[in-house]
Amino acid sequence: MSYQGQPDPALLASVRIFYQPIVRLYDARADYVEVLIRTASADGSLTGPTRLLNAMDGAEHSIRLTMAIMRRALAEYRAYGFAAHGLSIAFNLPLDALLHPELVLQIEALRAGSGLEPKHIRFELTEEQPVHDLAAVHAVITALREAGYGLALDDITPDMPHLAALMQMPIRAIKLDRSVVTSSTPGAHDFIRDMVSTALIQGQDIIAEGIETPAQHEMMQANNVTHGQGFLFSHPLPAALLRDYLAVSRIPI
Repeated sequence: MSYQGQPDPALLASVRIFYQPIVRLYDARADYVEVLIRTASADGSLTGPTRLLNAMDGAEHSIRLTMAIMRRALAEYRAYGFAAHGLSIAFNLPLDALLHPELVLQIEALRAGSGLEPKHIRFELTEEQPVHDLAAVHAVITALREAGYGLALDDITPDMPHLAALMQMPIRAIKLDRSVVTSSTPGAHDFIRDMVSTALIQGQDIIAEGIETPAQHEMMQANNVTHGQGFLFSHPLPAALLRDYLAVSRIPI
């Protein structure tokens, strides 16, 4: 979905930006935040990002929509002064968008315009569309990592395509999917232990999505997971409420 080569203005106008903290499990303090998107309907009610994801039907549309969202979020993030106090911001980036020839240049242009350093920006890599050219993906991930950006492999499950190869790329973190974190099956527990073992050897953080109970928090800590995200710590928040959350959490901002 595009408009004269640009994202659909009506779609972008419906976008609402929220932030969900990713916390260190050992002290439950925010390490960084993930940008999450909601879309507003005509009556003002909010729904998930399905409309936006459906519009990302190829690398060109993915990169245009991603850049539009980044531009808005970085402006808001700077206005609230979060990055000036050490809190970084993470964006979802489809793996197929990595193959866009202008991706790194566009990211660098947005970052420079925002006045932020690369260390304040992270990307969580998702596979919305199948990606087969892993050599090209590796080259772009390497370029982003060398430029100073943090990268994480998102939504990890046992059936994720090319998981072993993706784990070997120069990423900073892996993110266990909520379906794995909340599962009580022995297979899920074995998968978590295997992923944690591999990530720790490679010096990567391990993030557990969907933590909602103290018992899940304790289980992830017992498995040496380093970070968590979920309703136990915070719901997704607009920027003003994120500022309040951080103040209450005694984060030094």
